[in-house]
Amino acid sequence: MERLVAIRLYLIVVFVFAELGAQAQLLDTSDVHNYKPIDVYRLSVDGIQALELDTTEVDTQLNLFYNYYPVYNTSFPNIDLGLEATPSLSLGGSKQREVAMQLGANHMENYFLDNSIHIYQTTRPFTRLEYAQGPLEFINVGVTHAQQISKRLAFGLDYRRIKNQNLYYSNLENLSRVRMGNLFNSKFYTSYYTPTRKYEMIASYVWNKSRNAEPGGLANDTTYELLSGRQKENNNPARYTSAFNTHAQNNFKLSQFYRPGGKSTDSTIDMSLGQFRNQFFLTTEFRSERLTYEDNNPDSANYGFWLDEFKDSFQLRTLSNEVGYTVKLKPISLTTSLQHAYSTVYNNGIAESYNNVYARANIKLQVKSFGVTGNAKLGLLGYNLGDYHLDGNASFLFKGFNMNAGIISQLVEPNYLDQNLNSNVISWTTNFKKTSVNKIVANAAFENGGHRIKARANIETIGNLVYFDNTDRIQQESGLISLLQLEAGHGYKTKYFGSNVSVLLQNSSNNQALPRPATSLSANAYVAFRLFNKNLGVQVGARSYWFSDFNSPMYTPYTRQWHNTNENFTMTAPINPYVTAKAKSFFFGFEMFHVQEGLMGDAYYSSPDYALMPRSVRLNFRWDLSN
Repeated sequence: MERLVAIRLYLIVVFVFAELGAQAQLLDTSDVHNYKPIDVYRLSVDGIQALELDTTEVDTQLNLFYNYYPVYNTSFPNIDLGLEATPSLSLGGSKQREVAMQLGANHMENYFLDNSIHIYQTTRPFTRLEYAQGPLEFINVGVTHAQQISKRLAFGLDYRRIKNQNLYYSNLENLSRVRMGNLFNSKFYTSYYTPTRKYEMIASYVWNKSRNAEPGGLANDTTYELLSGRQKENNNPARYTSAFNTHAQNNFKLSQFYRPGGKSTDSTIDMSLGQFRNQFFLTTEFRSERLTYEDNNPDSANYGFWLDEFKDSFQLRTLSNEVGYTVKLKPISLTTSLQHAYSTVYNNGIAESYNNVYARANIKLQVKSFGVTGNAKLGLLGYNLGDYHLDGNASFLFKGFNMNAGIISQLVEPNYLDQNLNSNVISWTTNFKKTSVNKIVANAAFENGGHRIKARANIETIGNLVYFDNTDRIQQESGLISLLQLEAGHGYKTKYFGSNVSVLLQNSSNNQALPRPATSLSANAYVAFRLFNKNLGVQVGARSYWFSDFNSPMYTPYTRQWHNTNENFTMTAPINPYVTAKAKSFFFGFEMFHVQEGLMGDAYYSSPDYALMPRSVRLNFRWDLSN
């Protein structure tokens, strides 16, 4: 409760300062007050660990609608439960994963549940306010704030809040308790270094929480499709009436860097990282992840037997320390480290503890426009004993051509809940074999005269794949599965027009264990122009996405997993026209989501038994403030 009060007070202060600076930033468009965008850059902790300060510029241009939403941009193609902040499954990604002890709940990874930290660099305080709203109480609020308190002390915040009821809300008996999609995501960081930069520290805290009502989809698709208009929203029968799922994460992290040598003297203070050739680092991290599932009015038809109301709970707590050393001798840099992690798993009343030890190495070679990187991680002790991850990548840049190729090989123990599950609904002890992934990938991109052409090829083999079948049980495929992916895209941008098209072709050798659509397509096109003495930039466009029929997995609430089915799934592409505009640093617009609903039939689904959002207008606002 105290944490929520502090966040609310901070947001009030941000909005008060935003109002005080409003006229200078937005309302006054006269020649006397010329607006100048602020430059804001992000860098990563991994970059500092490699004695590098490579940054990524924060995008402040006018482009697309809902560009902030990760699942639309980085996880295509995907299926979800019809709305933002509900479980989703990427249909185009690799099966590789981190060598680390994990519970295994990953259905929110395509959204905001991550532990990445953005370190901002800005000459003036920067605040970004975001707000989106749609029907049925869909609200998305975002706040980003970055500030250099002094030249050597910085502070930053990323905050996201989503709530969404969607079209299933009328089936919930106790609506006052929960929203359909209910997500919080907060990230805080502070960084500091001494005048000579021989000591530097970065402290961060990440808090994520999602809480979702679980309708279980439509009990009768035919009945649903016979209804029309608001009747669909008020009369669709659902399998669950009082079931809720919660996924919470807390992550405290402190990275410290100790750098001997350097060129700084009393008369010349050099605060750049380029003065150092080596460094020691110590990273301390406490991570907690908790999953709960409760059903306050269980229906025996859902579980196959009669149950009283119940609540399952699973939690993983890990305290880790990593000590390492980085040496940089141009053009080569090498980082090695040793990590100890003490983990405790609470499995619905059963507790187990593990001491895990990992060794890690990273090497990088950069000669002008040619670069080679290599990474390795090995489990030396504990749950991940014998696990490893190896990858290498070579890149080359020449006159608009950007090419890279890489190879990945890993052997990883299945997630903890894949091996051990003790719940009120279903239990198992599996003793599965380790899963292997071997992958070759190549990428190429070319830019010229407003055109951008990209291509990607991925050949992947997966051994001992763990998956969930249509009987709600977990399985392991003993054979080797191959996955081939070919992707091509074209983008074109001029002063008055823009477009981008992406096509993904996939082939899985085992569609029962690893089902994938053979073809996927995403497209966007818009026209751009300026109004009111060129003070208002406008885009008018439309976007859509589609993938071909395949046996799509279906989400099962009480395992929190996507279970494979033997039923063919047909996806109908929604068409989303939009208008978005920019005045100085203020962005606003609207999108007509699923505009053709009812005009081209009514059978629209985003995953089996889950209908797409109905035709609706969504409003979107963003305001970048710089003081």
